[in-house]
Amino acid sequence: MAVEVINWKSNTDFYTKGMWQIYLACFIAFFNSAINGYDLSIFNNLAAFKSFGTNFIGAENFQGNSDKYALTGAILQVGSIVGCFFVGFTSDYLGRRGAMITGSLLIIAGVILELATSNLNIFILGRFTIGFGVVQVTTSAPTYTVEVAHPQFRSQAGAIYNTGWNVGAIPASIILLAMSYVDSDTNNFTWQLPVGVQAVFSGIVLIGCFFIPESPRWLMSKGREEEARKFLVHYHGNDKEDHPIVEFTMNEMREALADEARSNSASYTALFTGRAMLYRSGLILAIAFFSQYAGSWLASGFTTITNKQFGFNTLEQQLGLSIGTAILGFIFSQLGSAYVDKLGRRTMLLYGTIAYTVCWVVVLICLQVFNNDSTQTGVGIFGWVVEQIFSIIYSFTWTPLNALYPVEILPFSARAKGMAMCQLLINASGIIQTYVFVYGVNAFGWKFDAFYCVFNAFAAVVIYLTFVETKGYTLERIDEIFNDPNPVKKSLADRTVVTVDQKASEKA
Repeated sequence: MAVEVINWKSNTDFYTKGMWQIYLACFIAFFNSAINGYDLSIFNNLAAFKSFGTNFIGAENFQGNSDKYALTGAILQVGSIVGCFFVGFTSDYLGRRGAMITGSLLIIAGVILELATSNLNIFILGRFTIGFGVVQVTTSAPTYTVEVAHPQFRSQAGAIYNTGWNVGAIPASIILLAMSYVDSDTNNFTWQLPVGVQAVFSGIVLIGCFFIPESPRWLMSKGREEEARKFLVHYHGNDKEDHPIVEFTMNEMREALADEARSNSASYTALFTGRAMLYRSGLILAIAFFSQYAGSWLASGFTTITNKQFGFNTLEQQLGLSIGTAILGFIFSQLGSAYVDKLGRRTMLLYGTIAYTVCWVVVLICLQVFNNDSTQTGVGIFGWVVEQIFSIIYSFTWTPLNALYPVEILPFSARAKGMAMCQLLINASGIIQTYVFVYGVNAFGWKFDAFYCVFNAFAAVVIYLTFVETKGYTLERIDEIFNDPNPVKKSLADRTVVTVDQKASEKA
């Protein structure tokens, strides 16, 4: 029998008090993604500042010291990896809000450590602390967003969450560009201001968490059923006790939690127990590495280095281009968020990966021509343009789904721990890439880009063979896909549509 999927009729009142409060809750969670985007954008460019190098190693060229540059960059991911072993506790026992509060406090503490020292070891400790906090918020925030959002815009809310990365990257690039004009050997303010602004995003989250509701699914898992019902009545049901969405969602949550309790899926071992969970964990592994090794780090995280390959040699040129890249990324990630339900998750990831594999092949060819003959400036500029096209495609496809897709494919009781595993793998791949990139570019130069051509071609094949489609399913009914012997075929099969008519209830 075909799997039932829910069609929420488009007559929900999106302007009630409860809905506006949910928008605020999602907006607060959204800033957690901005925190991550800000830090990852700022350090690799900040290290090009004379003042930063002079303050910490007594030499202007911090990036030229590969060992210290790689360690200082990678330590954020090390902190996040360590934090992954604690985030299951904070998110499952303190709640989604509790985890965001904990992470925000840690990030603010890390920023204070960075600002208060001229000792590189203390600065590294600050970055480790920030990484420990970042994984708390980047694991709990997308989970929170998807769990509190109204079903009719759940996928858009989850997709928009990760577009906050560019909301952090844009001010980071603007501030760095402004500071580059006054950078000098002794002007520490030029690196301290960009570092300090990171605490602003965490401060917004920290304060905001005291004014937003807890996830109803988390409340249900703790036996607080009446509180979960009150959430649904007020925020999703327009304060109507008999609204069909209330009882429908309550029944879905009860059934899912009962099934998960029978399967003992609350421990970390559950992520590797049974065929269905192994399949989900395999997808989490693929998402982590495919998203990180697509080339986004090369195209956006290391712009002060990569832009030199195309002939843009001044720091001001490089940072100016970073702003443009971040703005384009934000625009197209927002556009991609609007299409996650129209095109489907699997379709966007598959064709996006194929398209930007072609981009990397073109970039590699352009780099070969330009680096063999630097007078071929037109070829260098064209290669840079194609790299920006890669960024646009990645922003449209992977950025909206990088957080939404893993949340959707995980069952509730394993969601926090599964997301922690996802973050662990992302940060582990980040450490590998940070070191490989720094040493790889120094050793091979532009030829290192060939890695992305090969890896993305491999990723496209794996996505085609294994990635399921989750469009149209409630969080609880996605389980039926993975319980089937052929999950991909099941997810693409024709499905019975169950319509929940909310307007009819309001007329009654």
